[in-house]
Amino acid sequence: MSSAFLTDAAPRPQAASAAFVAALATAQVGAFLSFMPLLTILAPLKAAALDPANKAWILAQVSFWGALVAGVSNIVAGAVSDATRSRFGRRRPWILAGLVGAVVSYLFIMRADAVPELVAGVLLFQICLNLLFGPLVALLADCVPAARRGRVAAFLGFAPPAGAMAGALVAGLLPPQDAVRYGAIAALLVAATAPLLVLAPERPTGAGLLRLAQPPRPEGPRGLRLDRDFAAAWLSRLLMQLAITIVSLFTLFSIQDRTALPRGLAPEALLGLLVGVSCVMQVAASLAGGFLSDHLARRKPFVVGAGLLLAGGAAALAFGTDWRLMAGAFLVFGLGYGLFTAVDAALITDVLPSAEDAGRYLGLSNLANTLPQMVAPLLGAALLEAASGYAWLYLAAAAAATAGGLLVLAVRRVR
Repeated sequence: MSSAFLTDAAPRPQAASAAFVAALATAQVGAFLSFMPLLTILAPLKAAALDPANKAWILAQVSFWGALVAGVSNIVAGAVSDATRSRFGRRRPWILAGLVGAVVSYLFIMRADAVPELVAGVLLFQICLNLLFGPLVALLADCVPAARRGRVAAFLGFAPPAGAMAGALVAGLLPPQDAVRYGAIAALLVAATAPLLVLAPERPTGAGLLRLAQPPRPEGPRGLRLDRDFAAAWLSRLLMQLAITIVSLFTLFSIQDRTALPRGLAPEALLGLLVGVSCVMQVAASLAGGFLSDHLARRKPFVVGAGLLLAGGAAALAFGTDWRLMAGAFLVFGLGYGLFTAVDAALITDVLPSAEDAGRYLGLSNLANTLPQMVAPLLGAALLEAASGYAWLYLAAAAAATAGGLLVLAVRRVR
């Protein structure tokens, strides 16, 4: 047996090929395409169709339990892929399994005609998506040198705006039939992920199709080793994602309940236009931030700036019900969102306590993405029962973004 099949050492990142970077970015886009339209457009529409009077609480249930399962399954997926021994590498088998499961889960969600069925379908989707997403994110640490992670993360930053644009297209351009909408995002996910399954530069880690191993280590029992920098970066991401989740989750309801719509425009179509404005700015800010943070060898100033931009956009949404003012707010918010997604991905990878266990630590860092999906719906549903609920909700988002941006200053290993 070749020694390549026996090694359990972490792969040493080499110069990433352009083809692999393109495939990795496309697969990340596909992952966001698969869940952003679902959570920001299709699930709210399904909740409103099931019970218009209680749509916010239904969405809170879906988001809370979905986020809880997503957080756990992402950590498990990262740890399992770390321990995978396969002729196809550590990450590839789980990316494929998650892809197939995510496509199947769309059918369950589409056919749900009661709240428990909707929740169950979203839980299945979250398990399968994170089985794909955990190993996918770990490839950045596995295969890309630290000095190039900012620019690679800049291309990965296309994923959130592309996912948001997919939501806009699903809501505004495609026929309103569920089969068309769900079928479109399933097809996009498959098409976006397939190239990475071929091009990922993963070396074999075992002779068979798949087995799990936990080799002994001389330094002692296997366990997570957390430090100040990782904790600060994690909490910064948590607060920033809380702001982003609040804005993403409740803006459709805000438009429905308090915005005078242009003639002939449905609420979801207006949201699609606002998201389109935001996406243009996200792409520009992501590319600029990723390349500049590599060139200057600095991450923290960009994350601080992202937090302040996110806060400004959210604060404008607190008091702006006119659709033109909302467009300006989404422009500012998009700048902050794009800057954050590019540079934060590089920063969190730079402060991992162990490259050998990248999947497990990145799974833990993903909790900072999923916990806000649990908190934001409950916070939003509670505040919407109070007077001026939307204003307080957006101001809470602004405060979280400001705190998250400033907290990254506590990181010491990264400038």
